[in-house]
This record gives sequence, C-alpha cells and structure tokens, in this order.
Amino acid sequence: MEEVYTRERGIATANPQEDRGVGRPIEAAKALVPVIDLADLLCGPGRMRRIGERWTARCPLPDHDEKTPSFTVYPGDRGWWCYGCNRGGDVVDLARLAWGFPDDGRGAAEAAGFLLLEFGHEIPARPEPWFSRQKRQAPIRAKIEGVRVEVLMRRLFRFVFEPMISAVEDPNERAEMAADLWRDVLPMAVRMTENRRRAE
Repeated sequence: MEEVYTRERGIATANPQEDRGVGRPIEAAKALVPVIDLADLLCGPGRMRRIGERWTARCPLPDHDEKTPSFTVYPGDRGWWCYGCNRGGDVVDLARLAWGFPDDGRGAAEAAGFLLLEFGHEIPARPEPWFSRQKRQAPIRAKIEGVRVEVLMRRLFRFVFEPMISAVEDPNERAEMAADLWRDVLPMAVRMTENRRRAE
C-alpha cells in the first residue's frame, strides 16, 4: 500500500481509496486547484469581492438565482459556503454542483477529472492493481453479460414474439418462424443490454 502525505495532518498515512483508484483525481484536484480559482472562473472575472479575509460574490450555482452576494470563499483550504442556498464544501463539491455531476461516488470523481483538465493539470493514472483486477474479472463480467442478454432474449421472445407465433396454424411453419425469430432476437437483446449498461 502506498504512503500518502497529507498537508492537513502533516504525517504520512495509508489511503485505501488510492489502491482502488477512486481517490486519485479527487485528492489531486483538491491539492492542485484552489477554490478561489474555480469560484473566479464560475462567477466571472472581477466579480469576486474581498471582505476582510473572505471573498464574496453572487452564487454561481445554476439552480440558485440571487441579487445579493451570499457566496463566500474562505482563505486557504477552508472551502466555500453559500448562505443563500445553504450549501458548501471543497473545490470538488463546487465543481460537481456547478457543472451538474450527480451526487454519487462517480460524480465527484468525474467532476474532479473535469476540474483538473479545465485548469491544465493531468488526471492521475489508475494504480496497477486496478488493471490486474479488471483483467482478472473480465471473464466473470463476460458471463454476467451473457446471462443478461439471454434473460432479455427470453423475455422479448415470450412477451413479444410468442403471441405472433401461436397465431400460425401450421406446426412446421410455426417451428421455422420460431427459429428465425429466436436468431433475430439476439442482436436486438445485445443492443438493448448495452444501452441499459450505458444508462447506468
């Protein structure tokens, strides 16, 4: 396991998310992109005003329209807070909310990757164990995908094509039609399964 130095604690600690490759873009974005830089980009140049040691502006989040400044960026790594919509966090949270990434584990990582690219930084590479795990799990994933396709084929055949086949009176013609339809259902089921997986 890799040792990671964190500025907040000032000690080297082990990070289990590093081995999975999850924390890499998020931690890199937090370390490389200051909140004030992203806030300035989102609010527009020259819209952030300094009040004491804080910076304020109107909230840049798309679902919060306001006339008075309630969005505050605190100095250093203390993050941001909008007193109008009662939300706050770090630079990755601001990017996720401003650019509409979902509030799941992958949304934060995607927002962090987009944030790094936006500010000219490279996205950290996945760790070596991630690639070996993908290779090891590939046959299992292929079998699961095959089962999903077959289940969908059976459902399509049963509920869509079987009523049409049962209307045919000649048993030979019915068997031939069933064989043709079963063969034609395969590419349709594969395409539907791929579309469902992309939507997840």
